Amino acid sequence: MPRLKLLGVNVDIMEEDEMMHEIYRLSKQDYPARIILLDKRLLMSAKLHKELFNIINSADLVIPVSKSIKRGLTFLSKKFYSVLPAYRQPILTPFSFAIHLLSYFTEIEQSVYLLGGSKKLIKGAEKNVKDSYPGIKLMGVYHTKYKKDFESKLLTSIYKIAPNLLLISKKSPKAEYWLSKQKEKLPNGVSIIIEDFVYEIGEKVIKPTDRVKYSFGRKIKNFFSFPSAFIRHILFVIYLLNYKIFNLEYKVKKEKIKKETHKKEKVKFPKEDKKRKVTVTKTKK
Repeated sequence: MPRLKLLGVNVDIMEEDEMMHEIYRLSKQDYPARIILLDKRLLMSAKLHKELFNIINSADLVIPVSKSIKRGLTFLSKKFYSVLPAYRQPILTPFSFAIHLLSYFTEIEQSVYLLGGSKKLIKGAEKNVKDSYPGIKLMGVYHTKYKKDFESKLLTSIYKIAPNLLLISKKSPKAEYWLSKQKEKLPNGVSIIIEDFVYEIGEKVIKPTDRVKYSFGRKIKNFFSFPSAFIRHILFVIYLLNYKIFNLEYKVKKEKIKKETHKKEKVKFPKEDKKRKVTVTKTKK
C-alpha cells in the first residue's frame, strides 16, 4: 500500500479490493482506528489549520475521494504516480465508497453503526440500508441533532455496542475535530466520516414534503458556498505551482535525510584499543 504526499498531507492510493481488506484489518485492531476521506475542500482546510493537518496525517488511512487530489498528485510527479497500478483506478465518490463498504461488510458479516442527520433522515437511512442490504448487521442508528449533555450517554452506548464499523455523517471538517477529540471514548473498530451519506440514502424514503424542504436547504447552502469553493480552488492551484516550481516535496524529504544522517554522525563509537593483541590459533590438518 503506497502512502503518498500531496502538499504535505498523507494520501493512500490502493485498488478497491485492497482498500476493503485494509479497512477490515483495521476494524480488528485493539484500538479505535480512524479513516479520513480526503477531498480538495478538506485538503485546503488542512493547509490553513495546523491542528486539522495533524489530525489527517495521524489517521490510519487517508482515502482520496476527489479527482482534484489525483490531478494534484499527477501534476507534482506524473512519471512516478502514473506507474502505480492502483493509481489508474477511478476515484470513488464518498457516496459510492459508502455503498461499496456497506456491501463488503454485509458479505463478511461485520457489525455497523450509523450516526448522523436529523431524526427523520436517520430513520429513512436505516430503512433504506436494511432494504438494500438484507442480512446486514446494523447494530444501531442515531441522529446528530441531540443536546450537548446527551453526547456522553450516546458515546457510552456506542462503546458498549462496539460495532466493527462506525459511519459518521456530520459536517466536515468539524466532524474530523469531533472524532479526534472523542477517539478515547470510542470502541475498537473503524470510524469513517461521510458527510452527506445519511441525507443521500435517507431522502429517498422520507415524505415528499420533507424531501423538498431538505433539497431546498441544500441548494441554498451550495449557492452561498460557491465563493468559498472558488477561493479554495485558486489556493489549491497556487499551492501546487509553489510545490512544483520550488520542488518543496523533495526539499522536505531532503531535510529529513540530512537530519537522520546528522544524527548518525553524532553517534560516538568506542575507540579500538591499540595495545590489545589478537592471537590467532592455527588448526592442524
